[in-house]
Amino acid sequence: MIGGRWARRFALGALAGGAGAGWWWAMTRRNAALVRPPVRDATGEALPVGLFEYSDGETVEYIDAGSGAALVWVPGADGPKETFRYQLASFANRYRVICADLRREFSTDAGFDRLVDDVVELLDARGVRRCVLIGTSLGSAISMRFANRFPERLRGVVLCNPLARVSYEHVGLNRSALVPLAMATTRYLPTRLSRDLARYWSRLGVWIFDDSPGRDALIEYALFTGPRTVPPSVSDRRVSRLRRIDLRSGLGDVTVPALVVKGPRDVYCPVDWALEIVELLPDAEYVSIPRTGHCSHISRPGAFNESLEEWLRRLEARDEGTPAPDPTNPRKPDGGDA
Repeated sequence: MIGGRWARRFALGALAGGAGAGWWWAMTRRNAALVRPPVRDATGEALPVGLFEYSDGETVEYIDAGSGAALVWVPGADGPKETFRYQLASFANRYRVICADLRREFSTDAGFDRLVDDVVELLDARGVRRCVLIGTSLGSAISMRFANRFPERLRGVVLCNPLARVSYEHVGLNRSALVPLAMATTRYLPTRLSRDLARYWSRLGVWIFDDSPGRDALIEYALFTGPRTVPPSVSDRRVSRLRRIDLRSGLGDVTVPALVVKGPRDVYCPVDWALEIVELLPDAEYVSIPRTGHCSHISRPGAFNESLEEWLRRLEARDEGTPAPDPTNPRKPDGGDA
């Protein structure tokens, strides 16, 4: 009798485990089959996409569009160039915009500078001598390191919701526990349910989500462009390179003009981190994108683009020898409006 009960429990457990594994397999296959929506211009035409092979054989997709001074964009840990879909087509009207996916694979001895070397190789191949480098999240760390190593290649650097090191000590246990749950529900549930739960995560400000007016655009990014299309192991592989170093010690040597753009509701890369980076950089300005979190360029692209355009105009004036100070953008800010 006792043996029969244990056999039934074992059978039920095996059945539940098999069903869970089957579900995970089906959702993983669904995610692998997703095709990211292309970046389109105002007429609906997709910006052209090319393939580029790095010196170690890794191949990535890239966009190179428009003409004029070069703006080079560096994505965050998820890695897709389409994270800048609201910027690339818009800025291509006046500038040359270049953006590549982050690499997926690393050699066993590759460190964080491998991601920096990727940017150099792409610029060399596309014939870009100097540019403005614009990085978000992990891409901001790549941009800071690039500015430290190759200042002669830069006119300026833009750091969006930046981090110079990896740390979760400031987050707190309860919120930290919600992150893997938000990741799992986004990646492995049916789309309708994932979308509904993402609205809940947005209200709580969990992970990449925020409760800004553009939260639905951020949710669609998570479902069809970013986290669902990138296995967690790939993002972790990229972030692990930054875990080995702390970039703050080199920021005082960065002499190029910098703009730090911050979403004040970003819990995971907090405002204090951005303010510290502004203080350490010799020539930096700060701008807050109110009511946004970690992905300001997606949740409020209009405000983000306007702030970037204003800074680029001031940078051009400086390049021409006629600096135009901006009294609304103080050198040492207080953190901005949440």
